[in-house]
Amino acid sequence: MYRLAYFKQLSEHIGHLTVRERYDQDRHETRLRSMKMLTGWLALFYFSYTLVDIYLLPDIALRSLAMRFLLMGPATLLLFSYYRRPVPIRQKELAGVLVVCLGTVVWCAILLGSQDPDVLGYFYAGLVFLLVITIVSTPPFEYSLYGSLFIFTCLYSTIFFLPGAHPDYVMNHLSLGVPVLVLSLMANYRFSSESLRLYLENTRVEQLRTELAARNAELEKMTYLDPLTGLANRRGLVRFASTLTQPDTPLAVAVIIVDVDHFKAFNDFYGHSEGDRCLRAVAGALQAACQGSGIVCRFGGEEFLVLSCEHATVANAVALAERIRLKVAHLGVAHAPTTEGKVTVSVGVCAGSVAPDTHIDRLIKAADDALYEAKREGRNRVRSGTLASPGSNVSPDETIGTQPTL
Repeated sequence: MYRLAYFKQLSEHIGHLTVRERYDQDRHETRLRSMKMLTGWLALFYFSYTLVDIYLLPDIALRSLAMRFLLMGPATLLLFSYYRRPVPIRQKELAGVLVVCLGTVVWCAILLGSQDPDVLGYFYAGLVFLLVITIVSTPPFEYSLYGSLFIFTCLYSTIFFLPGAHPDYVMNHLSLGVPVLVLSLMANYRFSSESLRLYLENTRVEQLRTELAARNAELEKMTYLDPLTGLANRRGLVRFASTLTQPDTPLAVAVIIVDVDHFKAFNDFYGHSEGDRCLRAVAGALQAACQGSGIVCRFGGEEFLVLSCEHATVANAVALAERIRLKVAHLGVAHAPTTEGKVTVSVGVCAGSVAPDTHIDRLIKAADDALYEAKREGRNRVRSGTLASPGSNVSPDETIGTQPTL
């Protein structure tokens, strides 16, 4: 069941890819670097054993030199060349397994050329190939299984043709070979399944971390946005305003406060649902008029505030305010209780500089005073105000620091 669970996990999906495909893609570079290093060390180990062949079995010296270097040498170079090809990592791992299998065949063929009785003792070294293909190179379990069975078959097909081999020797060899085969496969399986398990756990953690980051970003966005209009709220205004104060250079800004005329009468006549639609329409008109310059926020129930650095002179700020007033008027939202018969806005404007000794609330207070002047003069108009003296500055709690009642 556990073995089946491992292969079942490989066939599951992460997005549009199977776990096997995603696993292979994500680990390609890391695994390839490890394979290159291991192949280099194993090749060095394999070719250096030519000296052991010559020392233990002098009668196969030339055979060993020729077969190791003329057969395995080109195969090893081709393997390194294949590693550079843009193919999946599993194909490269399969190529590595095939080269190890070929190395086993070559080694067995070398030993078959010896008539020295010492070849029987040396033949135990063939079990190293099982360890290489299961524990050292650690290919995927299925490749390790097939490769191990091939090497095991190769070794115990060769053993009967060695000089002096007899049934007792074969049984002694098998008593060591079978445990090596089984235990090394168990080790490879455990490595493969644990690697997959850890990968899946890390993938799930990354997915959860990504989802959490997205939700946190959404929550932060909601914290600074008005849910009705989608504009910034007062928290968003405070955050934006906090970036304007520079230590050395005062920054020129314009504050424009917009109030929907006779909005209580609109709500009483049409109902709060239509009132909400009206506010959303006015918010859209403000955004269209400002065209991304500065920040547009919902400042109160039916009040909006524009804070702009691009229209920092009185003339430019008044021109922007007039454009806002006309945009709202051109919406043509019906407002029967008024003489105009449609929704209009009154606008107050103030322009000035923001510096450490000049709080932005002074600009807001001046724009608010200008707004009330526009209302007193009959509404549906723009009025500009002058910056209040430092002694008359209001506290932050009276303006942008206080949360509005929506």
